[in-house]
Amino acid sequence: MNILNLPGWEVTGHTQTKTDYRIEAVYTPEPTACPGCSTLFDRLYRHGKREQEIRDLPAHGKRVVIVLTRKRYRCQGCGRTFLQPLPDVDDRAQMTRRLAEWVGEQSITRTFTDVATEVGLTNVTVRNVFDAYVERLDREHKFWAPTQLGIDEVHLLRQPRCVFTDLQGRAIIGVLPKRDKATVIAALQALHLNEMVEVVSIDMWRGYLEAAKVALPQAAVVIDKFHVVRMANYAVETVRKDIRKGLEAKQRVKMMHDRFVLLRREADLKPEQREKLESWVKVYPALGEAHRLKETFYGIWDIPLKADAQKAYREWELSIKGTQMTAAYKPLLTAMYNWHNHIFAYWDHRVTNAVTEALNGVAKLIERNGRGYSFDVIRAKLLYYYRHLDRVPKPVSSGRRTNNFAGSPVEPPDGVTALRLGVDIDRLLETLEAEERGRTTSNLPAGKGRPKK
Repeated sequence: MNILNLPGWEVTGHTQTKTDYRIEAVYTPEPTACPGCSTLFDRLYRHGKREQEIRDLPAHGKRVVIVLTRKRYRCQGCGRTFLQPLPDVDDRAQMTRRLAEWVGEQSITRTFTDVATEVGLTNVTVRNVFDAYVERLDREHKFWAPTQLGIDEVHLLRQPRCVFTDLQGRAIIGVLPKRDKATVIAALQALHLNEMVEVVSIDMWRGYLEAAKVALPQAAVVIDKFHVVRMANYAVETVRKDIRKGLEAKQRVKMMHDRFVLLRREADLKPEQREKLESWVKVYPALGEAHRLKETFYGIWDIPLKADAQKAYREWELSIKGTQMTAAYKPLLTAMYNWHNHIFAYWDHRVTNAVTEALNGVAKLIERNGRGYSFDVIRAKLLYYYRHLDRVPKPVSSGRRTNNFAGSPVEPPDGVTALRLGVDIDRLLETLEAEERGRTTSNLPAGKGRPKK
């Protein structure tokens, strides 16, 4: 009888324990020829047999081991001995191919230890299967260049790495080992159909700008507004820290704890938080002035028209020059001068790199959940966590480029599967945080956050 759903496998017996199924089986099909010299079957003769344990997919919550009696043959042509070929088995990993596929898929979203425990494998074996699985994914699937591309960095294993994101699809499409210009250029040029990129969002690092100009000369470059506006927060922090130096210890601690009321948008403050803000700026007028300038600067980004926003910025800039706030706001003023055109390109394209802001948190969770992970492992888990089957997006433009980047689906080129891989950042972060909460709770004794059984 064949209960294994594997062609040619005959089950001869089975036993079970609390945790495992052990299924005895034989493989009936004979080899047609010698794998070494292609000598036909009639010149092969039996040369004993071998019992082999092969892992298979878990069933009913139990691990499955197939104890296979496998025939051995000797070739009269070349003298080689070989075992009965098993097309459904990965001989290197001593498991069925369907289990290897399952282990690869599961290892993307789970820790190696969890997967190894469930199927009765070692962590090393799971890691090897995972590596082979990811190597195949990297080989078989191309990442389509999006219409709106984000280039940013994320810290993995204490090093900055460059990340590419599809800003419309909110998906990661590339994680690079480094962020130097040469590496970024090569990766951009390797993106499939990279001429589709119409706008690139970057931070204020010259390497990204130069790389985009070389690899994507057709694309408009926009400085991510969040990297710009947070420099106003840094200015407020500079003023706060200067004032804090002259305070007594108790007041220093209180000011540190209350700093969020200075950094948050005033419109988002609760009544009690507004009271804290007012009490600080009343006592320290310089802090109040720094906060006012920050709020005014943020307000520029709420102005709908580019010309009006540029006018508002010029007025804001003039209000600072020659005042005591000049030093605190100097880095921001310098950045606005050096990157003026690319910063105000935001009003032409309305794109931000906010999707990558969650990546550092995601990366830290992956690192923490799987201690000892290499860069390649973390990259794969970020890149392939979710797979999206999407059509290639078509840019909305006719002749000259427009500001409408909504896109519409089109058929991929002949012979090409439009398989798009990438992680939905929001869902990934949600999932990882839930997994971590579950592990934390499971380690607590009953009565301390863990429900009693």
